[in-house]
Parts: sequence; structure tokens; C-alpha cells
Amino acid sequence: MDVESREKFEGMYLKYQGVLRRLAYEYEIPPDYIDDVVQDTFVSFAQYDYSLEQSEQGKKILLGRILKSRCMDFHRRLGNKPCQDVDDEDFIMEEFRIQSGRQSIPDFVASKERCFAILEAIERMPENWQQVANLKLIEGRSTEEVCQILNISEKACYSRVSRIRKSVEKLLRDESWP
Repeated sequence: MDVESREKFEGMYLKYQGVLRRLAYEYEIPPDYIDDVVQDTFVSFAQYDYSLEQSEQGKKILLGRILKSRCMDFHRRLGNKPCQDVDDEDFIMEEFRIQSGRQSIPDFVASKERCFAILEAIERMPENWQQVANLKLIEGRSTEEVCQILNISEKACYSRVSRIRKSVEKLLRDESWP
């Protein structure tokens, strides 16, 4: 692997490893084995020489499928029940879980088209909203961490998250929406 590919792979690892860990936990992988399953997922990605140039959605779906396969293998080895079937968009949807006591956005999203439309809507938001949406809502970082990264106050962070949620919830209520 050349230096540029290695950097892209490391960036992909840093971006998705947290979400893959949470997904492995949902697939009932014991906490002591989650790191192994996630690492195996990335090793499989590298072994099969999948393109690092594919779209972000393609990477997410592919990593989600590989992880599911590794989790199923883990359960089969132990004689446990296999993982429940999960739609391709479940990996993408995991990124939209909101870290609050309120009902999460995925509970409102009924289809893959809506998921992609939400991602597109976030891309059309002002840049300062996009940054908060990516760090707080998609990556699941703490408010303190988001404030530190973006050099903003907690009040500004909470305000932006509130506006982002209202904007997305409005889209979800709009009946003309896909």
C-alpha cells in the first residue's frame, strides 16, 4: 500500500471505527471481542483490495456488510444465534442516532431514499451547521469535544444542534418528501 492509500485507509478507519464498534455491540458481540471484530472488518477491506476511491455511502455500506459477516462468523463459532438481518441502510442510519433522551431521527426515517435526502439536506446547510451535524450527530462526539474542535461555546453548539434537528424534523414531516 502506497503512502497516499495508507493515509486514506487510516482516515477511513478513524472515521468509521466508532460506529462499527457500536454496530458490533448491537449484533451482541461481547465487549471484550468488539475490537477484534472491528479490526477484522478493516483487515478484510484491505485484503480484498476494495477501492478507497468509492463514495462515502459505498464505503459505509461495504464496511457494514463486512462487519455483519464477521459478527455472524463469531456467533457461529460459539454456536450462538446468527445476527438478525439488517438492511443496508442500517449502518448509515446508525450515524444519525442523536445522543439525547429524545426519540432519534432514524425512528422517523422510513426508507433509504429519506436517509440519502437527509444527508443531502445536511450538505446544503450552512457550513457551521454542517460541522456540528457531522461531529455531534453523525460521529456522536460529546458537546465538549465539538466545542473544543470548532472553538465555539456550548450555547452555540446547543443552538446549532437544535436548529439542525428542527430543520431535519421539518423535512421528515413534509409529506411531499420522498
